[in-house]
Amino acid sequence: MQTKRERLGFEMTLLPPLESLIPEDHHLRRLDRVLDLSFVQEAVRERYCQDNGRPSVDPEVVIRLFLLQALENIPSVRKLMREVQVNLAYRWFTGYRVDEKLPDHSTLSRALDRIGDEVFNGLFIRSIEQCQMSGLIEGKVLHLDVTTIRADLDTCRVNKPDSPDPEARFGRFPGGKTKPGYKQQTMADGRSRVVVGLSVMPANSPDATGMTKMIDEVADRLGASPDAVCADAAYASGRSCAALEARGVRLISPPPKPITYTDRGNFTVEDFAFNESLDEFVCPAGERLHYVGPDATRPDRRRYQASSRVCGGCKYKARCTRAAKRQVKVSSHHEALVRLRADSKTDSFRKLYKARAPVIEGVFAEAKQWHGLGRASRCGLLKMRVQCLLIAAIMNFKRVMAVFWPLSAAILILGAVMRRFLSPVEATSLIKYRPITVPTISA
Repeated sequence: MQTKRERLGFEMTLLPPLESLIPEDHHLRRLDRVLDLSFVQEAVRERYCQDNGRPSVDPEVVIRLFLLQALENIPSVRKLMREVQVNLAYRWFTGYRVDEKLPDHSTLSRALDRIGDEVFNGLFIRSIEQCQMSGLIEGKVLHLDVTTIRADLDTCRVNKPDSPDPEARFGRFPGGKTKPGYKQQTMADGRSRVVVGLSVMPANSPDATGMTKMIDEVADRLGASPDAVCADAAYASGRSCAALEARGVRLISPPPKPITYTDRGNFTVEDFAFNESLDEFVCPAGERLHYVGPDATRPDRRRYQASSRVCGGCKYKARCTRAAKRQVKVSSHHEALVRLRADSKTDSFRKLYKARAPVIEGVFAEAKQWHGLGRASRCGLLKMRVQCLLIAAIMNFKRVMAVFWPLSAAILILGAVMRRFLSPVEATSLIKYRPITVPTISA
C-alpha cells in the first residue's frame, strides 16, 4: 500500500545522547581517537586575560573547528559554521550540544588573530611525533619540493598599498601562467608520505629558499639526519650540494648540463679538470687557468683565465674559443656540482629520483584535491602558514588513523557477526568494543 510521510513540524523531541548518534566507524571518531589537544590551553594562556573580561570560546574548540575546515575542505569560516550548525557529527567533534548556540564566524577569525601560528605549528609537530611513535617514519630518504597556492586576490591589486593581501606576490603557476599567490615548500618521508617539514613564502621566492634550514629542523625533529634528500632540478646547484655534503646528506637532484658560451661543440667546463687545493683549472691541453676575480655581472661566480700566449699556439684553440684566451666561469661551489653530475650517472641515483614524483607529488595532490591547498582561504603570510600547517597536520593524523583503524574495524565486524547469531546479552558478554589506545604526546 502506498503511503505518504508527513514532514515533521515544530515538535518537542527528546533526543538520545549525541554520542550514540555517531557511528563507531565515522572518520571524525577515528580522528578524535588520535587527536591530542591537551597542550592548547597552556600554550595560549599568555594570550588571554585570566581574571577579567568576557568568557572566550574554548581555544581547543577553535583548533577543532579549524581542523574540521581543513579535513572537510570547507572554503570559508562562514560556511564552516553553517555546516556545523546542521551536522550532528560536526557538533559532536567540536563539543557542542544540539541545542547549544555556536560562536559567530567573526569570533573565530578574531581568535585566529589572537592565537597566531605557534599553536598550529605545535599541533603539526605533535602529528609528526605521533607518526614517529607509530613506526610510520623511516627518515632515511626524504623528498622535497615546492607547490604554488593561488591567493584570493585580484591581479590588479598585487603589491599595492590598498591590497587586502599585502604579502602575496606574482609567481609562475602550472601551465606557465603568472598569478598572485604563495609557495609551500614541503618535505615528506619516502616510505609513508608523512609530512615532516614545511615552510611558506611568497610566490616569487626561489624554490630552494630555506632548504638547509628545513633539513636541519627535520633532522633535529626526527633525531637523525636523512641519508638522502630527493628534489627536482630547481635544487640542483653547487651551493645546495655543498651544504648537504657538509651535513653528510646525499642530494638526489638532476644537475644542469654543462654548457659553453663560446660556440656549440666547443669544450665545456666539464672538459677542464679543477684542482681544488690550488684553485685552478687544467685545460684539455694540460695548461692552467688561474683565478682572476669574480664575474662583474654575477659576483657569486668565479672567473678563471689562461694567458693569450698559451692559447695562441694551442692545437685545440679551434675547439676551445675564438677569443685570444679562454675563460671559464663557475660557481663558488663548482667542485660539489661536479660530484653531483658524476653521482647522477649511477643506478642508485636514478632509482631514488624515480621514486620522488609518486611521493611528493602525491602529497601535493592529496592536499589540493581533498583539503583545499590549491587556493588560499586567508590573507597574509602568517594566516597562509596556519592553513598549510592545519592541512599537513590533518594529513599526518590520517596516516596514524590508517594504522590503527584495521584493528578497530575487525572488532566492530566481529561484534556485528556475533550479535547476528547470539542474543544481545550473550554477544555483549563475549565481546565489548573499546576504543584502542594510540600514541599521544603529553602536554
